[in-house]
Order: sequence, then C-alpha cells, then structure tokens
Amino acid sequence: MKWITARRRHPLAGYAVVILALTLFGVGYAVIAPSAERAEAQTLAADAAAAEQQPSQEDVAAGREIFTKSCASCHGPDGTGGEGYTGPDITGEGAAAVDFQVSTGRMPSMDPDQQMPRKPSAFTQEEIDDLVAYYNAEIGDEGSPPVPTDIPHSAPERSDFEDHHAYEEALEEWETEYESYIEGADDTEAGMKLYLANCAHCHSWSGGGGALTGGRWAPEIHDSTPRQIYEAMITGPGAMPAFNDTTITPDEKQDMIAYVKDLQHEANAGGFFDLNRVGQVAEGFISWTVGITLIVACAIWITAKQRAHD
Repeated sequence: MKWITARRRHPLAGYAVVILALTLFGVGYAVIAPSAERAEAQTLAADAAAAEQQPSQEDVAAGREIFTKSCASCHGPDGTGGEGYTGPDITGEGAAAVDFQVSTGRMPSMDPDQQMPRKPSAFTQEEIDDLVAYYNAEIGDEGSPPVPTDIPHSAPERSDFEDHHAYEEALEEWETEYESYIEGADDTEAGMKLYLANCAHCHSWSGGGGALTGGRWAPEIHDSTPRQIYEAMITGPGAMPAFNDTTITPDEKQDMIAYVKDLQHEANAGGFFDLNRVGQVAEGFISWTVGITLIVACAIWITAKQRAHD
C-alpha cells in the first residue's frame, strides 16, 4: 500500500488519472455506440415504422369515396363550401376537427347550422382513418391541427373484425395504450384545477354539461375518449374556445384528461331525482327551498282567503 501512496503523490499522477479516465470512457463509448451497420438497421427500422403509419393510396381513395358520399353535399367537393352549399369551409379546420366531429357522430349532419348532440358514429374507426387520410392529402391546409395519434381513441368494436382473435388482440393493445396514457399523467390535482378553471363553468364540475347562451349547450363529456377531449381542446368545436399547446401544454392536457377520466368513473352519488351526480345534499337543499316556497305561498293564500271572509 505504501508504493501506491508514494506514486499517488507523484507530480504526474493527476495526468495519469485523467488519461486513464479518458481511455476508459472512449472504450466504453465504442462498445455501446451503434456501429455503421447497427445505425443503418435502426434507420431502416424507423423508416419502416413510419411507412406503416403513412396511409396508402388505397386508404386515400377509400376516404375520397366516403367524403364524396357523405360530406361533399354540404362542404363542396373540395371542402371550401361556398355558394350553393350549406356547410362551412373546412380546409383550415384540421384533421383533428374532422376526426372529432365524425368519431363523436356529430357529422355527417342534415343541418350543419344546428348544434348536433353526440351519437354513435356512422363510420368505423378504419373508415374515419381513411377519411382523415383523404382530408390530409387533398383538402386540409398545412399547419392545421393534426390528429393526435399518440393519444388513445375509442375502444375497438367487435363488428370491425372478421374473427374474435383479431378483436381480442386489438382490444388488448388499446387497453395497454389507454392505461399507459392515463397513468402517465404527472399531476391529476393540477388537471383538476385546470378543468375547474377552464371547463367546469360550461361542462359543469361533474362533466354533465350545461346550457349556454343563444339556445346552445355545452355537451356532457362522460363518454368522451382521451383523443376526443384533446381534439376538442385544440380545435374548439362549436362555442368552445381552442386551447392550443401554448395556452395549455400537452402535459397539462394529459393531466386534465386523466382527471376527466376519474370523473367519468366516479360512482353516482344517488338520490331520488338523480340530479346529474350532484347528490343528496343538493337535492335536500332544492327540496327544502321548494317546500318553504310552497308553505309561504299557502300561508299567503290562507291569509288572503281569511281577509276576504272577514
């Protein structure tokens, strides 16, 4: 041990340690760094994955057929609407708006001027994807909000698959994606605060919706998927303002969506009239107010009758 101590005190010992550390670092990097062949393989794999995500010409053609049959009569053959068409120009709305409106069943609509309630979609998810592919290829403007494909949409339907095994695989994949996204929220309490500050005054604190001015209403969001909630925030359908990623960041949107999903899974508080999960306390207050009002009205009526008799 003495010889180590003596050499450690040598004037060149510091330089030797630095050289040794750099050598070890270089050797370690050479071992873990990708070689040319490995880098090429990774690049090809990434290109293959990207190619799988890109819609084919067949997808675009299928989407064109759907648009021609179900959308062009209102929005025009090129999506610009205009004279002779009842629908608005959708070229700048973005694929996210198309996916939201069609997946929630609000479009196609017989009367685009009327606010449409949520209903089952007229198309399968594959058909919606084809329609979005055609919109992106032929109609949409660059820079408009795209479909947030990294956020889960609605669960697959059994009717969309030829055999049960394929359906089970798709459902398992969707459940994994869904749970991963919801559990990936960093701060659901912050999501609650964002929801109460930006959404509750229209959609109510429970997500049950509510009335707006001009005969319009904020819809209930109990059946909304994470992707639909995200798309609504970035596109602002109807009277809803748009919350772009600068106003509410993607991470904050994820926190808010996780909180909304908690709302959706809350048990109903019950009560005789079931006032949109408000609960027995609010029902009791309403009953007390109505009861007192009736008692006061009866007292006034009895007093008036007595005075008339006298």
